[in-house]
Amino acid sequence: METKETVILIAEDEAVVRNLVRLMLSREGYATLTANDGQEAIEICEMFKDPIHLLLTDVKMPRMNGLQLAERVRERRPETKIMIMSAETADTIFKENTPDAFLRKPFIPPTLLKCIQRVLTTDFKGVCHESELL
Repeated sequence: METKETVILIAEDEAVVRNLVRLMLSREGYATLTANDGQEAIEICEMFKDPIHLLLTDVKMPRMNGLQLAERVRERRPETKIMIMSAETADTIFKENTPDAFLRKPFIPPTLLKCIQRVLTTDFKGVCHESELL
């Protein structure tokens, strides 16, 4: 029996955040790939042959930041949706990049899940606001 799992690549340099997000998404039935930084995420994109449905990335990471990563993933895998999470403001992010969605840190787990579901199941582009999602 073939399963068509939704694959999410998480690029986050803070191990605690990365592991919490991975655990939360796994519990919701998503397949997850994790990277410590943008460079490792690019390597995963090159080695992983199946579709990656969503890149969930932090902005500030060593070796390659999330905005550079988003651009590289868009070039290599244009079908992959991109969601950026950051403590920076959405204005800063959207000036430099065009992700499908932006979620400001800190956030609570239900907000992250709802934003991911919105990005994956609709044509949503923009900022996920906690007040709209809960």
